[in-house]
Amino acid sequence: MPAPLDLTERRTTRTRGQKPRTPLWRLRVWQVLLMIGVAAIAVRLYYLQIYMGPTIKERAKVQRQKTNLLIHRGAITDRHGLPLAIDTTRYNIYIHPRLLKVSKEEAANTIARLTKTNETDILAKLNKNYPVVTIGKHLEREVADELHKLNWTGLDIVPRPFRHYPEGQLAAHILGYVNSDIKGQGGVEQSQQDMLNDTGSIPKPQLDGRGKTILLPHKGPSWDITPPLGRHVELTIDNTLQHLAEKELAAMGSHSHCKRATAIIMDPSNGDILAWANYPSYDPNNYAKYPFSITKNWGMVDVYQPGSTFKVLTVSAGLETKAISPNFTIHDGGALTIGRATIHNSHGGNGTIDLLHLFIHSSNIGAATVAMRMSPEQFYNKLKGFGMGGKTGIELQGESRGLLLRWQKWKQIDQATTGFGQGAIAVTPLQLIAGINTVANKGEWVQPHLIRRTYDPRTGVTEKWADPERRRVISPEVAKLVSGLLAQNIQQGSQIAGKVPGYRVAGKTGTAQKVREGGRGYVAGETIASFIGFLPAEDPQLICLVVVDAPQTDGRWGNTVAGPVFNGIMTEAARLMAITPSYELKKINGKLVDPEGKVVPPVIPPSIKYAAELPNSKPL
Repeated sequence: MPAPLDLTERRTTRTRGQKPRTPLWRLRVWQVLLMIGVAAIAVRLYYLQIYMGPTIKERAKVQRQKTNLLIHRGAITDRHGLPLAIDTTRYNIYIHPRLLKVSKEEAANTIARLTKTNETDILAKLNKNYPVVTIGKHLEREVADELHKLNWTGLDIVPRPFRHYPEGQLAAHILGYVNSDIKGQGGVEQSQQDMLNDTGSIPKPQLDGRGKTILLPHKGPSWDITPPLGRHVELTIDNTLQHLAEKELAAMGSHSHCKRATAIIMDPSNGDILAWANYPSYDPNNYAKYPFSITKNWGMVDVYQPGSTFKVLTVSAGLETKAISPNFTIHDGGALTIGRATIHNSHGGNGTIDLLHLFIHSSNIGAATVAMRMSPEQFYNKLKGFGMGGKTGIELQGESRGLLLRWQKWKQIDQATTGFGQGAIAVTPLQLIAGINTVANKGEWVQPHLIRRTYDPRTGVTEKWADPERRRVISPEVAKLVSGLLAQNIQQGSQIAGKVPGYRVAGKTGTAQKVREGGRGYVAGETIASFIGFLPAEDPQLICLVVVDAPQTDGRWGNTVAGPVFNGIMTEAARLMAITPSYELKKINGKLVDPEGKVVPPVIPPSIKYAAELPNSKPL
């Protein structure tokens, strides 16, 4: 019989058939790791389901609405409801060559015949072995219907919104345009992108990955029949006045061979911009043909030194701060030395002058003296009150703040030259008209604006009316005094600018040297000619600014270049708006005569005077 095993051997034999026990600390580690994993999952679920839930839900909703979703942007109209920008449905045509059941030659022939395009070009596209070929874009409904009747496999007809500008170039810089991605670029199209696409409470259809509608229960209106419209935007623009301004500005622009020009007409009491023309213009229906230098609205983007028109603000500031009195006089010798610099008038000395003759002779010496009678801080603060060096807040993107150097950095020569619109100041035309309009509006600055109201096209209910900002800058007494001086300036002066038969016009010309790019020195032989005026002077109903950049004819003066544009626009605008004349004209021996017996020469607008010079192009 076998020998008995000792105790040690028995323990060894018993443990050979068993697995060793896991140390307790390892179990605890795995338990902790498991708990951390469960906690991480719980935290992640909370983050996705609770914290980010609404956002993710909205993203999913948007994703389900992107494919083949047809939305029509709201219309943009003038103040009378005339459509300036509207959406229509056009069709894009695509072909999957591999799915076609007809030959490529037959397909090319048929499509070319229906779409009135080149058969060879279509066939070349089909033979390039692309999986999808674009045959045509923005096709009319009639063409799409004919293609649909073919019932071809592999032929896709996709409806797309198409932005159309029925008035062509009219108000192009105000409207902007819509690019191929259906995004507004420039003008109201860009600044009101969300508003124009806002369809309100109409529930948007949910689409699956193939563009098929997901049936969801909903109440209220839907767009199952026709695409919904975004909010309509009604502008302050008057279509007739806009056409008038563009016509006269284009005629002078073509005649003077200028680089560019702008004309702005505004209601002095409420800041409504009734017309805003830019030259050269462009057609937003074919925006891709034009460079940015033309499509941008330079009247609010680019700055220039305004020259003598700025003297209106200098004199107003001097009177308001009591740095000068209404009886102010000065000896104007034609030159004034300040430090090592000397400033001059453009025409020599004028002797002893008062405020009226400061305007009549457009005295740089007089304006510089008025500016220096104020402290730099006083003058700077008043210019800020007039809106210089700050955005007007108009409802367009890209507006410039202009340039107004802080008064602490002024040298004495800067203060003097700023008094006549050079030196430490540069403005946009929009800033300048808003600033000088303070005088026309009894001393109150009012924000210029382009949008009159927005409304729901389904109900016609107005959702927002214009509410422009206002602020008191000068007293009504100072505004009345300066208005009277500007009216006498036009009445007694020898210039042709501001002579509108039947109306007392308050206004001022400006002929400024043009600053070189980079800001050092001036361009030889180039000026910026301008004129600003309002009528009737005793109760202003319209204010108009005309700026012509680098004209090459008529002496390059504000009086002879910008003045005729102002006269042509305002003469017709006053008639169209039935503005009560300041005085009655009588006809004697076939000539118009004012109450003082002076013959009033007729206004010949640039569009008539230079009609023979206009290029053979379509009318604006």
